[in-house]
Amino acid sequence: MVNPVKLYRLILLFIFLTSAFGQGDSTIFDSQIRVKKPNESKTATIMAEVNPIDVFPTAYRLSIYPRNRPAEIFIQKLFFPGEPIYIILPADILNPDSLGNVAKLEPMGDNYTHQFRMFDAGEGEIRLTPFDVHVPMDIIKLFIMDETMKKPIPKSKIHVFQNGESLTSTQADTSGYTRVRITTKRDMDSMVLFSIDTQGQYPPWRGRLEVPEGISEKVIEISPFKLEKGESIYEVTEHFTPFRKGPENGAEVLFLLNKREHVAISKVAGDRLFGRVRVYIDTQNKYQNVTGWILRKHLFRKE
Repeated sequence: MVNPVKLYRLILLFIFLTSAFGQGDSTIFDSQIRVKKPNESKTATIMAEVNPIDVFPTAYRLSIYPRNRPAEIFIQKLFFPGEPIYIILPADILNPDSLGNVAKLEPMGDNYTHQFRMFDAGEGEIRLTPFDVHVPMDIIKLFIMDETMKKPIPKSKIHVFQNGESLTSTQADTSGYTRVRITTKRDMDSMVLFSIDTQGQYPPWRGRLEVPEGISEKVIEISPFKLEKGESIYEVTEHFTPFRKGPENGAEVLFLLNKREHVAISKVAGDRLFGRVRVYIDTQNKYQNVTGWILRKHLFRKE
């Protein structure tokens, strides 16, 4: 028969050993656990400033997408006038390519032009170049070329008129190209008058053009004077220079010439020169050569 005292001692010893080994295993297990703290997500805040100029859009829609995949929009959000315009999104979803991301702003409430800004990926605040919202425009992609040489005419100044009112003005780049923006608030049933100053390279050009709705393209070819035997090209130096019917004082003034207009001179009589100019006939929308007299002091000879 087992002694009760010994049995009791054996039970206590078993409980003690079981507890000790259990604590040891727990300590070993805890030492092997590696608790990983979650990484905090990095974000980018795309911020935009909108300047409405004499217009009142009802809302603005801002879209962000990768430049090489425009159909895959990261995020799109609607803002109302007076609200701060910004979008927060995870920084790591942006396209890492240089200028690989596009912000598209769509003013709403009229046929306003959609505007785009390209930007790099980054963290924190990304501020876009401000958006200026103008009266809705039709756009002509204008190319100004030499009619004879078929080469671009650089740095020409373009002015656009309708019914005596100036609609817009711009300047071509070194490739003879510019985007002419013309308000849709014009008389849509009438053509507009284009005036092109090549800064003395060619005679000033004028002509009436139809401006389609939306975006269109137009090539304007300007030709220099085709000189006849014995003629030389001179340039007018002052605005409102009289071009007269005869050489005598008080002769009838045919019209007034503007600065930089070209005159093909064929005859000299003292301080008076006889020649021809190329005149734009507005009612016929074409040019016509007209001969007359002009004082030498209003001209200089082009090489």
